[in-house]
Amino acid sequence: MSLTKLNVSLEEFEIGLSGAVPDRRDWSEPAMDRGILEFVSLFSGLVLKYGGRIVHGSHPTFTPIILRQARLHAGERFRKPVTLVMSELWAADLQVDQIQAITDVAELIITKKVGTGSASDNETRNQSLTAMRRVLVDTQNIMVAVGGKLHSGDGKRPGVGEEMDLAQRKKVPRFLVAGLGGYARKLAKDLTPDSLGNGLPRRENVRLFRTDDVAACVNVLFDHLALSKSLRKAALQPIKWNPDLRAIVDHRNGKIASASECIMRTEGVAGMSMQDGAQDLL
Repeated sequence: MSLTKLNVSLEEFEIGLSGAVPDRRDWSEPAMDRGILEFVSLFSGLVLKYGGRIVHGSHPTFTPIILRQARLHAGERFRKPVTLVMSELWAADLQVDQIQAITDVAELIITKKVGTGSASDNETRNQSLTAMRRVLVDTQNIMVAVGGKLHSGDGKRPGVGEEMDLAQRKKVPRFLVAGLGGYARKLAKDLTPDSLGNGLPRRENVRLFRTDDVAACVNVLFDHLALSKSLRKAALQPIKWNPDLRAIVDHRNGKIASASECIMRTEGVAGMSMQDGAQDLL
């Protein structure tokens, strides 16, 4: 990295990491998981070390790494360094000790199940995850997508695709690390670098689309986060998660946004008891 800790602050960034390790049958090369998980570890560690926050949709292939990096690098700060968003479809199975193991360094937002089926029912799964992702995108001001399950022909909605689409609608700057494979690579075939709104020169976005060099990807992203004034301006999101109100708020007028209706309860947010819910504010 070309910058030292003394020169850099990422405090205004709440960076959503979108993705997962693809199913093994979809790996395009041996040990594809290693590159993706190495990226998650290095990138999240740097973001946290330099004062930024990481936001993630609680996928089991990424979450343990993010939490470990938070414990190693976040240091003392006013607000917990990680926000995890999880659908009730999976959160209902969490035990108290599991929640405590998450919320030592993370805020946990639990969103409502949509539908009457279980996680194995595609309609309930897709609708519940869409509700979760609406909240997820409103808790971040930058999105970085890497890997991602393809869900080819199984009726399940690919998370990276939906999260990138929701972020685009909100004009959240997006970065697509496609060279490491997964759904991100598939998505890169349909997107142009200019559509991402991230302010990177075209050649650097193309590099992220193509290279499998983890260190190069992290370097491109970190330097841009540290140096780009235009990115900081683009990252200002008027409608976003407010941990004090435990709701998604339009900060221009103080009104609670519609996505707050998807929130069931929160865990580990300052001042919250375990069963308090954002719905009490609505």
